[in-house]
Amino acid sequence: MTRKTINVAFTSDEWRGVALSNFSLSPFELDGVSLASVEGFIQGIKFPPGHPARERAFVSSAWEAKACGQGADKRFAYWGGAQIEFGSDAHHRLVERALRARFAQNEGLRRVLASTRGLDILHQTGEAPEPERTSLPAALFCRILSDIRDAAQEPGDLAERIVAQTTDALIYADRDGRIVRWNPAASRLFGFSPEEALGASLDLIIPEHLRAAHWAGYHAALASGRMKLQGHPTLTRGLKKDGGKCYVEMTFAMVRNNAGEPIGSVAMARDVTERVEKERAARGRGEG
Repeated sequence: MTRKTINVAFTSDEWRGVALSNFSLSPFELDGVSLASVEGFIQGIKFPPGHPARERAFVSSAWEAKACGQGADKRFAYWGGAQIEFGSDAHHRLVERALRARFAQNEGLRRVLASTRGLDILHQTGEAPEPERTSLPAALFCRILSDIRDAAQEPGDLAERIVAQTTDALIYADRDGRIVRWNPAASRLFGFSPEEALGASLDLIIPEHLRAAHWAGYHAALASGRMKLQGHPTLTRGLKKDGGKCYVEMTFAMVRNNAGEPIGSVAMARDVTERVEKERAARGRGEG
């Protein structure tokens, strides 16, 4: 089956391709410098600071910007006080920064790019073959746009992906200490499925002899809005589904609503049982 594509170029027959092209007028800022288009940036940095063609290019787009680059010797690109070899990886990374800044500062463009999901991005201008040394190879341009598009998932979806794929156990509990978020790593660590954990009390994973101290600190933190251990890892014991106990290193953070009011606590946990037992064994041998 033939895959669907979109040609991101000023000569594209698709309006989205034209809008997303580097030729288009699309103001953005990089390192405090205002720029009219990525094409203008690409052409302007071919000239050292103070050169009139550089300044004209920075405020131009489309063919006008491209014309500004005529006459450049294409040995170096100039930016941030540095002289960068033309066509080098460093040069390409600089242009990529400009491209990413353009999208980061333009919500409309991000939406247009998001609308191309499911399409392979191509860059075909219809001009002569690409030169061996160029400011932005077509393959790199397409890869950057694809990366920006793939990373720009809806915030909720991206958050879910992060929670699901992080290797540390993540547990979020509300003000009452009921588990609201429980990622796959938490299931692997403690043995409880999401169906068993969600809605349950944090007592599910707290050994009985530690519960009184835990709840005193938990409720005090939510009442005051301050957490003594915020951001600082602490070693504690955890309780597994099979009744076994483990040592876990946990990091806590307060979660607040838009008004700044505490609404719960999130913990990141990792199993350090093996490390703790080895350290204890080593101390025992030393004392013996």
